[in-house]
Amino acid sequence: MLKETIEILNPEPGENFIDCTLGGGGYSRAILERIGENGKVLAIDLDGLAIANAKSNFKTEIKNVYPRMGEKLILAHENFKNLQVIAEKYFTANIKFNGIVFDLGLSSAQLQDRHRGFSFNLPLAPLSMNFGEQIGETAENIINSWSAGDLAKIFKDYGEEKFAYKIALAIVDERRLGNIATVGRLTEIVANIVPKRFQSKIHPATKIFQALRLAVNQELENLQAALPQAVNLLKPGGKLVIISYHSLEDRIVKQYFKQESKDCLCPPRMPICQCGHKASLKIINHKILRPAGEEVLKNPRARSAKLRAAEKK
Repeated sequence: MLKETIEILNPEPGENFIDCTLGGGGYSRAILERIGENGKVLAIDLDGLAIANAKSNFKTEIKNVYPRMGEKLILAHENFKNLQVIAEKYFTANIKFNGIVFDLGLSSAQLQDRHRGFSFNLPLAPLSMNFGEQIGETAENIINSWSAGDLAKIFKDYGEEKFAYKIALAIVDERRLGNIATVGRLTEIVANIVPKRFQSKIHPATKIFQALRLAVNQELENLQAALPQAVNLLKPGGKLVIISYHSLEDRIVKQYFKQESKDCLCPPRMPICQCGHKASLKIINHKILRPAGEEVLKNPRARSAKLRAAEKK
């Protein structure tokens, strides 16, 4: 949803922005084209591959356009859960930004990476599902060591999977025969459990893979940690745009925007406000924006994208 995002952010010459999910660089590129030589973009990504690609290709392109621009594009190989610290690392203290964008989807490079295990189209890929350097659990570790109850919980809570417990039991049974180590083996197990009548155009293992990815990368927790930092880093009138791809992420964003657009969070029974909370955001679109049909035709993965935006008060 690049077009919609740029229209909301409306970058102007000399302004500063943060792209919290660099990926293939689409948002950063579009912002850079509009902020002139004096504006800057702080582009963050936990995935070293995204940073490496930007260093070898992206920054060269920008320098060819602005040969004397200095550090117009700042690349940060970091986790956006530490957004405030990252901004302070690369900018002067108390810096405020004109806009911040999060696109919480997988990049094409990640899906095509044979070492990650994100795509059903790579059945021999290992079950890693890690965005950055491996520092915690892999999907393979979770699948082969967690109890049926714990597996069912993440499948239900993170994947909203109707057959969570049955799939978890099947996984525990299958791993007794040998380690479940590849995308193909896991998808086969899931497909054998989900009844055919529930298998639509979406792959039957989609929700299980979503749940594992969220658990491995702690995506929901990171998003919850980053939102208040993002608001704090915005100038008055600055825009926050978030594109999510499933209901759990969207629910977090929706609830946070709703909370931060109110002056009082006290229960309705309280006759006088006791919390002292003041609204920090003005919601731009109360109804989520979805990609245009033309974009979905070009990129079917965009069909589930949901855009929410707010303005700093």
